[in-house]
Formats: sequence, structure tokens, C-alpha cells
Amino acid sequence: MFGVARNTMVTLGAIVAVYWLISFYSTALRDPRFLDGWILTAAMFGQLLFHVRKKFPASPLGRVSIWLKMHIYLGYFVVAVFLLHTSFSFPETTLEWALWIMFALVVVSGLVGQYLTSSIPGKLQQQHAEQMTFEQMTFEQIPTARLNLFREVNALVLDTVTPEGSSEVSDFYVNRLRGYFRRPQNLRAHLRGSRRPLERINGEISDLERRVNAPDRETLSSIRKLVTAKYDLDHQYTVQGLLHSWLFVHVPATYSLIVLSILHVAVVYAYSSGVQ
Repeated sequence: MFGVARNTMVTLGAIVAVYWLISFYSTALRDPRFLDGWILTAAMFGQLLFHVRKKFPASPLGRVSIWLKMHIYLGYFVVAVFLLHTSFSFPETTLEWALWIMFALVVVSGLVGQYLTSSIPGKLQQQHAEQMTFEQMTFEQIPTARLNLFREVNALVLDTVTPEGSSEVSDFYVNRLRGYFRRPQNLRAHLRGSRRPLERINGEISDLERRVNAPDRETLSSIRKLVTAKYDLDHQYTVQGLLHSWLFVHVPATYSLIVLSILHVAVVYAYSSGVQ
């Protein structure tokens, strides 16, 4: 809590300092937009350094978590300087509108990302501790784990396919579970934290267990455990996928904003130097 208060005060102090500097610059009969424009540009490139830092997790340049905090508070500073630079007014040219829209997209997606990264990991850990049977893993590990479950359940079902055996287990698998194991399922239920789809499948397995012989019941018991593991894995996939999705907006928008900013600087200096 102390760290949040300290970082907030430092950020507010920097904003006040820039506002005072702009006011002082204006009294010297100079256009302050050049000053705050360069401050804004420097701060935006500072934001870009966080994306570079994440690409080198083993770098000795401090922990990524510290860089993330700097990225967040520098983002608040950038918003304030942007509003000062634009004098709280709407743009006039097409390029300025493009800058405004892209800046708003970066800010909104960043705020969404801040909320998700601060809330989802805790929820995932709590739900994992309360009801999950599958180990918690990274988003990149999930496809391999899903494939392993698919192969394991296939092997179980194939063992039941014998000339003298019943086809009820294999039929149930083909008609009800093969698609379930091959790809993520029940995404809306996972977003709500509901386990009703899992309970429904387990109910169908229970109904089938009452109709088959002892070996098939043993196989169904093993399949039930894999069904639960797959459901928990899909929950992780859904939640972590949501956690990653905002980056597909934020990162491209950030680089687009940088390009537009460079173009804006070039246009401004071209006109200020009298280039027609």
C-alpha cells in the first residue's frame, strides 16, 4: 500500500512539474507544444522499453514486475501530458484524429490489461485451490496437456473395443466425448465459473455405468477423471486466454501510435520550417 501511495505521489509530482515547466515556457513567448510534445514523445518511447524488456526475461536490468509498475505509472503520466499537449481539445486534421484514436485505444486496452492482470491470476489460483484437479500451468503448456489427455482417453476407449465386448463405451465416446477432448469447450461456462457442463457429462457417465459390465465401469471411472481434468484445463485456457487477449490490441496499437507520432513530429517541423 505504501508503494502505491509513493508511486502515485511521484507521478503526480512529475505531472505538476511538467505543467509548471510548460507555464514557464509560455511566459517566454515560446510555443509550449514543442516542449510538451518532446516530453510526450520521450515518455512514449520509455513505455516501449517495457515491451523490449519482456523479450529478455533473463536480463540483469531489474525484475519484470518492477518494469511493469514503471510502465503503469509512466502510462498515467503520458495521459496527463497528452491532455496538456492537446490543450484538452479535439483534433482538427486527419493525422491528429488518427493519433487521438490510436492513443485512446492504447490507453483503454492498457487499463483493461491492468485490471485483468491484477484480478485474474488471483481468481485462477483461488479456483484452482478450491476445486481443480489439474495442475496449474502456463498458457503455452495447455495445448500439449490437452493433446496428452486426448491420447490417454483414446487409449482407454480402444482397450474396450474387443470382438466379445460391448460397444456402448466406444459409442458414447465417439458421440459425446471425442469433440470434448479434441478442442476447448464450454468457454462461456468457464467465464462464469460454472461447472454445470461437467456435472452434466458426469451424470451421463453415471447413467452408462449402470448399463455396462464391471470392466467397462472401471474404464468409465478412469474416463470420468480425465473428463474432469479436461474441464479444469479448459478453465485455465479460458481464463489465461482472456488474460492474453488484450495484448493483441494493446501491442499493435502501441507500435502504430509510435509510427504516427514520428510522422506527426515530421509534419510539425516541416510546417514550422516553412516547407510547403
